[in-house]
Parts: sequence; structure tokens; C-alpha cells
Amino acid sequence: MSSKGPTLTINSKTLLGETTPDGFNRTKRKYARLFLWLTSLLLLTSHPLLSLVTSTCAVYTMHGGTWFSHKNFKWMSASIISFCISLYSLTLSVESDFVDEERAYELKAVLEMKHRAAEMIWGGILLLCLGLTVKEQIDGVVARSSGMMVEKNKKQT
Repeated sequence: MSSKGPTLTINSKTLLGETTPDGFNRTKRKYARLFLWLTSLLLLTSHPLLSLVTSTCAVYTMHGGTWFSHKNFKWMSASIISFCISLYSLTLSVESDFVDEERAYELKAVLEMKHRAAEMIWGGILLLCLGLTVKEQIDGVVARSSGMMVEKNKKQT
């Protein structure tokens, strides 16, 4: 009895997580970048609790991928740093809310300045990294399409 349709083969390597299906890590990176876009925008608009949630989602998304891939390592590192900065910012923000403005104005101002600086610096760096990734993807599409045009022109001549 033979089947003409595609078959799915599951072996011990697949069950142990030693091999992954095609596009598995690429999909994880795509979702992690989506969460990091949200994180960077939330950091820049001073929403540390929401940025903590989105960076946690990015870390959770990337944790199941291949760790020894340089692309996965890059986005996992960005996710972990985003989580730490969001937590730091949220902590300083909450602490500054508890400080009495009349008695310790300088301490309150320093806490607010530190949490805003951390948010702005990392949010900007993260936005720059994500923007460069988009530029690389656009350049790759343009290069592939121009390569196709060159091949088409060669065939016509």
C-alpha cells in the first residue's frame, strides 16, 4: 500500500528538539521584533509597565528558539535588555511616586530623570536597531528584484 501524499516523519531528534521545521526560528524572530517595536514605542512614551509586558512577551517568544544562531542571539539579547530596562524604569518610577515632593524634591527629580533617561536611551537604541533591520530587509528585496531584472535582460538579448 503506497500513499501518494506528503508524509510527516517524526523521529527522536524531532521530539527532543534537536531539529526544527523550516522557518521556525524566523517566525519567532518576526514576533519578537513585533513585541520589541511595541516596547520601544512604549518606552519612548513613558509607559514602563506596558513596556515590561511587551518585553516579557518578546523574551518568552524567543526562549524556544535556537540559542546558537547569531540572529536569535541578537534578538534574545535585545529582548532581555529591554526587559531589564523596563523593570528598572518601572521601579524608579514607582519609587519616585512614593517620595514626598516637599521634603525630598531633589531625590524625586533625580529618580524621575534617571527613569526617563533609561527609557529614552534604550528606546532610541532599540528603535534604531529595528529600523536598520527594516532597511536591510528592503535592501534585500530591492537587490533580489534588480538581480531578476538583470537576468531577464540577459535572456532577452
